Amino acid sequence: MYVSHKLTVRCMRFMLSVFALVLLTGTLFAQNIKVTGKVIDKTNLPLMGVSVMVEGTRTGAATELDGSFSINAPANAVLVFSAIGMKTERVPINSRTTINLTMEEDALLLDELVVTALGIKRERKALGYAVQDIKSDEILKNKTSNVLNSLSGKIAGVNVTQSSGSAGAGAQIIIRGGTSLERDNQPLFVVDGIIYDNSTPIGGNSGFDGATRGATTNSNRIMDINPEDIENMSVLKGPAATALYGSKAAPGVILITTKKGAEGATRVTFSSKLSTSWVNRFPEQQDMYKRGMYNQVGIFSDYTTQSWGDKFSGSNKMYNNIEDFFQSGMVYDNSVNVSGGTKNGTFFLSASRFDQEGIIQETGFSKNTFRFNGDQKFGKFTVGANVAYSSAFTDKTLTTDGLWGGGGNGAMTALYGWARSEDITKYLKEDGTKYRMFEGLQPLSSDVENPYWIINKNKMYDENKRLTGSINASFNVTDWFDISYRAGIDTYNKFEYTFIAPGGAVRETYQGGRLSHATTNYEYISSNLMMNFKKKIADFDLNLLVGQSIEDTKVKNDGMHGYNFITPGFYSFGNINNVDKFSQTTLSQRRLMGVYGEFRASYKSIAYLTVTGRNDWTSTLPKEDWSYFYPSVGGSLVFSELLPKNDVLSFAKIRGSWARVGKDTSPYATSTVLWAPRTFLAGTGVGNNWTRGNPYLMPEITESLEAGLEARFFNGRLGFDFTYYQNESKNQITTPRLGQSTGYILLSVNVGRIVNKGMELSLNAIPVQNKNFTWDMTLNLAGNRGTVSGLLTGQDVLYVTDVQYGNAKAASFNNGVFFGISGSTWSRDESGKVIMDWNTGMPLSDNLTTKMVGDREATFTGGFNNSFQYKNFNLSFLLDIRVGGDIFNGTDYYMTMAGMSKRSMDRETLTISGVSKNPTTLALEPKTVTYKANETYTIAGVQNYGSDIIRKYWAQYHPLETANYITKTNWLRLRSVYLSYSLPQDIIKKQNIIKGLTVTLQGTNLWLLTNYKGMDPETSVAGSGVIGSSSAGIDYAGVPATAGMSVGLNLTF
Repeated sequence: MYVSHKLTVRCMRFMLSVFALVLLTGTLFAQNIKVTGKVIDKTNLPLMGVSVMVEGTRTGAATELDGSFSINAPANAVLVFSAIGMKTERVPINSRTTINLTMEEDALLLDELVVTALGIKRERKALGYAVQDIKSDEILKNKTSNVLNSLSGKIAGVNVTQSSGSAGAGAQIIIRGGTSLERDNQPLFVVDGIIYDNSTPIGGNSGFDGATRGATTNSNRIMDINPEDIENMSVLKGPAATALYGSKAAPGVILITTKKGAEGATRVTFSSKLSTSWVNRFPEQQDMYKRGMYNQVGIFSDYTTQSWGDKFSGSNKMYNNIEDFFQSGMVYDNSVNVSGGTKNGTFFLSASRFDQEGIIQETGFSKNTFRFNGDQKFGKFTVGANVAYSSAFTDKTLTTDGLWGGGGNGAMTALYGWARSEDITKYLKEDGTKYRMFEGLQPLSSDVENPYWIINKNKMYDENKRLTGSINASFNVTDWFDISYRAGIDTYNKFEYTFIAPGGAVRETYQGGRLSHATTNYEYISSNLMMNFKKKIADFDLNLLVGQSIEDTKVKNDGMHGYNFITPGFYSFGNINNVDKFSQTTLSQRRLMGVYGEFRASYKSIAYLTVTGRNDWTSTLPKEDWSYFYPSVGGSLVFSELLPKNDVLSFAKIRGSWARVGKDTSPYATSTVLWAPRTFLAGTGVGNNWTRGNPYLMPEITESLEAGLEARFFNGRLGFDFTYYQNESKNQITTPRLGQSTGYILLSVNVGRIVNKGMELSLNAIPVQNKNFTWDMTLNLAGNRGTVSGLLTGQDVLYVTDVQYGNAKAASFNNGVFFGISGSTWSRDESGKVIMDWNTGMPLSDNLTTKMVGDREATFTGGFNNSFQYKNFNLSFLLDIRVGGDIFNGTDYYMTMAGMSKRSMDRETLTISGVSKNPTTLALEPKTVTYKANETYTIAGVQNYGSDIIRKYWAQYHPLETANYITKTNWLRLRSVYLSYSLPQDIIKKQNIIKGLTVTLQGTNLWLLTNYKGMDPETSVAGSGVIGSSSAGIDYAGVPATAGMSVGLNLTF
């Protein structure tokens, strides 16, 4: 009885407990409520894609485009809101049906995931090398036609040089100095996993005789991308970061990730911008003297275009030819995109139109872009596609006189030397025929061409059509193994047109007119297969990636050139005799195959190790050396995890890496081939190529050591990232000159090494942060020193092709600097005093012997970026900093010889001091001479007029000291300033059409403080496509840089 009673009691208690539990569960289910609300950021903008989870369950939702969400949850549950880069929030429901939340950025997590080689996203703390990236909003704050300009001052160790102020002009980018003496030193560009060509032709399209080579600046092909389409740009600076990309990646890699769709309602975004621009700095010119000159015996002549004449009087009109030549430029930029998706697939569509009217009449740049990105999931299988099309058109003008002067005068060379006493707009007579200043007195080829004739009569343009695309697929075989494949293509067709009108002041051969067509067909195809394995063993996370890639690049160039039109007014090759026209076709193909692997290991998110290896086989090297292997190893230690938690140090990490990468050569450098430099339509000629092939070439090799320290304090409110690196690039492939008896001009050999040593520092801080106001600031500083050694015996200097004016050339020096300037010097004694001619007192010079007279590499560069957010207003500005680095002012060199420079304005008296060799004692004696313009002097028994002596000093002797035109340049410029206002959500939510509205005001290059006396010192005379040490820092007759303002509107539906 007793046992049965106890059992009965226990059963009853159990049943009561179950009943109570059922009642409680029923009550809980009965108390589930629908909770709705909106999630916004501190600027009151909606946050899309925020995860909203019921704590302790798998029940969840995601915010829509307008930040709204809806979820069913128990009335007493807790909602957890989380998003990348934002602080996770726990919000008790407390029976509320509406919950609105403002999420705050988490400074420690905001940028923790970064895109690395092969597009792999990794935690920043796991990397053994430096990586910096820039997001879409920062790119658009300094939006121009060339997205490279958005990187200026924002990434430590990255130097961007705008080539000129021409419409559609390209920009050059170099990361941590140059790695190749005679190859392209610009980084590899990878867009959505596909290598993207960024080449830039040098000057005109005539490779036949150099008549227009170096005579204009061109676009680089990265401009084919619409900046509005870019989600992120990640800069991989060192070989350790780029080793997996193979031979092209030695100068660094820039990874561009374009925008994708997101789960949620379809989103339409429209942006429009109207901009105006103007010249920000003109060359300094004298305003005292007219055209003309006095000869040796004091007779005046105006039979010259130079300005060594008499002073202006009150009755003389002075023309402001240079400033009046330029106009205000205009830009109309419109873009629209549509995006959306579900949990299984997303899409992104965009289209844009960009129109730029140049600051020179009859010049401009326009482009259209279209893009589609999409992906779809089928269980464990995902497929995706990216397709982009662009068409670009550039109207240009000849700005300088070309490599060998064959193009006649360029518009800028003529403009900067034009006398201010002459009206430069007068280039036609009343009857419409050409006006010549000295008609009947000299041959046409001796004239200085009028710039207005050049821009109105000659024609120069290029048109580029480009298609890029990729398909990709991935399959998650298991939770520890996945496989992915990507195939891609990058192809474009570029047509270039040059027309020199009959009657131009060009060499006699071309005075009957000249026509040139050139077509470039580029095709790059790639295939990439990757397999990834991951395993967790106790506290260790292990990852192994192996892959294989194939690349094939084909380039075909077709050109036709002719001169002397038969019938006036009909400008076609059919109107040129066969003997006066010729054509040329060149073909090249390069194939590269590679296998690679990467092993990663981490311990408790404290210690990280990465080891990579890649082996390439290239078609451009001989079989004995066409296979080369390059490894890398890197690691990091998050030592803050080993320290006691405190309120000051939030994060600290040391890192280090070593890497070796290779670089092959251009196709056919190992073989000596026949060449048909000119295929005349009346006959054909074939001969040896200028360059003798070398079957023993080996790849260039770059080895790198890098170490760094990162730390963040006060929960991310303050932080820094410091890097030291040393890169050695050896086995340089150069082409020294051969003796003419060999039958060749050049020979490719492995010789020389480049060493780059440098430091980078990035500081970031949030000085103020509260509900309504936030101040963010970032300071980037970097310094690099590049040196050259190991050139051939007796080879003291290596010149850069296409970069020369007068005696000044861009050059690299053996046992000296990489970014050098060579030039002539005045003769000096041991104490540095100028040696003067005993009779004339003029400085002596051996101008056939050139020396290193300058170093174009800056001591350090930097950028100081500030952003202020107050409610719905954002104000940001970027200061760009440069200290040191020489610039050759070739424009002033030219203007000085023409009597147009401000430096030659004091020409009434000339005093020269130095030493001179006494012809009797042969000893150097102190000497000072003084000449006055209106007096006559007898020198060595010959009468000399003072004005002529002074003119010859400035025009002939002063330029022999190249250093007279070199400035060690510093600058501080307001690179960009940006103001925006976003319409508050409480206003927007009153209607259901517009989801967001922002208006913007932007200024570019509005202020420049510099000791440089010329135009804007950010210049590259031959454009952005020059190889080797480039033409940056050589300023000669370029189109001036611009400043500008723009207003914009961004709408989201």
